[in-house]
Amino acid sequence: MKYPVSIRAIHWLSAALIIGLLVLGIYMTPFDMDNMEYSESLYFWHKSFGILAFLFVAVRLVNKPRHALPDLPKGMPRHEKLAAKAAHRALYILMVVIPILGYIQSSAYEYSSGVHFFGMDLPELIPNSKPVFDVANFLHKWASYAFIAVIVAHVAGAIKHRLFDRENDVLNRML
Repeated sequence: MKYPVSIRAIHWLSAALIIGLLVLGIYMTPFDMDNMEYSESLYFWHKSFGILAFLFVAVRLVNKPRHALPDLPKGMPRHEKLAAKAAHRALYILMVVIPILGYIQSSAYEYSSGVHFFGMDLPELIPNSKPVFDVANFLHKWASYAFIAVIVAHVAGAIKHRLFDRENDVLNRML
C-alpha cells in the first residue's frame, strides 16, 4: 500500500525545502561579518522559506490523520520498526521546533531587520534580548545539526531497505 498522493507530495516538497534550508543555513553563516548586504539577503530568504517550511509541517500534521496510512512491513525486525518510529517522531519534533527557534532568534537579535515572510513583516516576539537570542541561536544551530543526523539516518534506512531488504522496501510506498 502506498501513501496517499497528498502525503507523498507534501513529503517530497518538504524534503526539498528543508534540505535547501539546511544547506543555506550552513552556507550563509560565514558571511555574517564579511559582507553584511549579501548576508542580509541570504537571511531574508532563509527566514521566508523557514516560515514556509513551518506552514508545510502544519499542513502535514493536519493532513496525516485524515488518511489511512500503511503500517510498517510485517517482516521488518522489531528494532528497525522502533528506529523508524523514533526517527519519524524526531523529524516531526525538529520540523516544528527549529522554525520556532529561528523565529525567536530573529525576533530577539538586537540588529534584526525583522522577521520576514516573502516581503511581509511579521511581529517580533521578543525584540532586542541578547540572552534570549544567545539561547535561541545556540538551540537553533544544534537542533539543525541533529536534524541533519536524523535525516541522514532516515534516508540511509530507506536506501538500505530498497537495495538490500526488498521485502521491507518502505521507499516504494513514498514514490
